Amino acid sequence: MTQMTRHELERLTVYLTERIGAPCESGDHAGQVEPLRRRLRHSVTGVDAYLAAVEADSPAAVHLFPAALDLWRGLERLAEAWADAPTGG
Repeated sequence: MTQMTRHELERLTVYLTERIGAPCESGDHAGQVEPLRRRLRHSVTGVDAYLAAVEADSPAAVHLFPAALDLWRGLERLAEAWADAPTGG
């Protein structure tokens, strides 16, 4: 597992956005693209909220951590679905 940082979140977001691709209405994977895009947005938003709480030294960070970690691991699992998945930095 890579370290949960803004840099790594950006790297994963860019990688996954490129792999998932733009919304499409036809083709073999048309029904899978939008759900993956929603999952990505949800996960990035959750991890971002946790990182913002850490940066603000908010006591809420400790409570947000378990959910953020779960979302982070989901992002990493999604990235691993592609053969050229990035390795931890």
